[in-house]
Amino acid sequence: MGTWGTGYFENDTALDFMGDIEEADDPKELFEETLAETMDMDFLDADQGAAVIVIGAYIDRQRNGTQYSAPEHPGSIDIDTFPDRHPDIDFSELRTTVIKALKKVLANDSELNELWAENEGAYPVWRRNIEMLIERLSEK
Repeated sequence: MGTWGTGYFENDTALDFMGDIEEADDPKELFEETLAETMDMDFLDADQGAAVIVIGAYIDRQRNGTQYSAPEHPGSIDIDTFPDRHPDIDFSELRTTVIKALKKVLANDSELNELWAENEGAYPVWRRNIEMLIERLSEK
């Protein structure tokens, strides 16, 4: 990946997936399909893991109102305005599945986890960011 950072949107794959969400006729259907694919995978590749993290952030934004600063990237998408632009979409029934998928991102059979584990300095920060997302999504 050309862009690489510990934040949810700090990689090219995440930004590309955000573009896919914006272009989708039905973002919820895209989330459902991506999560279903994720749960069927024995080994989670990095691109799929990045997509799961983005989905988790979008659901967190809608469900909990968590504010995310827009990525520093030309033509970046502002996740914070998504609920206002799509007030009719309800992701609440995807919460349990996205939590399971995020845990899969942190598991040993995840390429993204393997790649981050190679960076001893940044890995704890990246992992904690995902754990905090899971915690927010797990709150009742």
